[in-house]
Amino acid sequence: MEEARKNPFTPTFGSIPPQLAGRDDIIRDILDGLKNGPGDPNRASLFTGARGSGKTVLLAKIAEEAESDGWISVNVNADTGLLDELLVQARDKARELLAPESTSYITSVSLGGVAVSRAMKENPEKSTWRSDMTGLLKELNAKKVGLLITLDELNVSIDEVRTLVVTFQHFVRERREVALIMAGLPQKVSSVLRDDSLSFLRRAFMHHLGPVEENEVRYSLKKTVGLAGRKIENDALSLATESTKGFPFMIQLIGYHMWRQQPEAEYVTHEDAVEAVHLAEADLEKMIFDTTFRELSEKDIAFLLAMLKDGEYSFLSDIAERMQVTSKYAGMYRKRLIEQGIIGSHGHGKVAFELPMFRDYLENRTSAAAK
Repeated sequence: MEEARKNPFTPTFGSIPPQLAGRDDIIRDILDGLKNGPGDPNRASLFTGARGSGKTVLLAKIAEEAESDGWISVNVNADTGLLDELLVQARDKARELLAPESTSYITSVSLGGVAVSRAMKENPEKSTWRSDMTGLLKELNAKKVGLLITLDELNVSIDEVRTLVVTFQHFVRERREVALIMAGLPQKVSSVLRDDSLSFLRRAFMHHLGPVEENEVRYSLKKTVGLAGRKIENDALSLATESTKGFPFMIQLIGYHMWRQQPEAEYVTHEDAVEAVHLAEADLEKMIFDTTFRELSEKDIAFLLAMLKDGEYSFLSDIAERMQVTSKYAGMYRKRLIEQGIIGSHGHGKVAFELPMFRDYLENRTSAAAK
């Protein structure tokens, strides 16, 4: 028996896996946009998708690649204080590139009992966040260095998100070497795009992170196992690939559980894969589906349960009849569920489940409740 090797799969929030399946085109387009210069539309991009679709991981991967190309990257969540956090990160990472007066700090700020350093000049003149950022960008750009800002958990109700987006628009007009890549759940992104004060983002490049193609899932699983020093039986690989349904989080979950069944063995076996699928499905329910279900209204649930009576596709008129409401009324919930990434439109009046395996989850939940 060989010594157990480290598990290479990473079903952890934001952790970059050794092989990121199915997103090569997006990564290439954005990195090309960074190289192409100010004005390239890829420098303002939005990622949207359901929980577990890999938004956070993709942001992290792009930031990592951009830094290897010489950019400074700052990574923040949409939360109060994000503008100060952005400046702190930027000045810290660019410390060796900035003039000394640009990196003076007051370090006595305390949040919830935890000391943090906040970037502030020792003798500040009257300034705004925009003027501070402009000065920072001027120094970086003079040294041929760009700034990539990644924003996760996009939420238009946070005032500082508005400030960031509006200010970034000015940077674009001024042809600064800066890029803004944001990610959020479909309903949050829809709220941003409906906001007239942020209409600039309607021209941003939108990427919907749907299921990964089966051949790419298969390659990713096999490659990850191989890079970590083991092999995988063909029938185990086929079962694992099919069971992911192209869901990025499920790729990592199944891979993680396959590996840990017999970590010292040379081969990942079919039996390992069978047990891994069972464990991963249970994890997926607890970590993704239960949370998603709790956010649904009674009418949302009624709409989805009405869809269970059909095959691959459902017609809105049939759903409305089963709900005993008008098609116009049912249409409101159709829109809500599309914005949440749970269902998708597939032609006039036709919808289907979009969130992989959520249909099975609902069917199992309904069967359990009926017992």
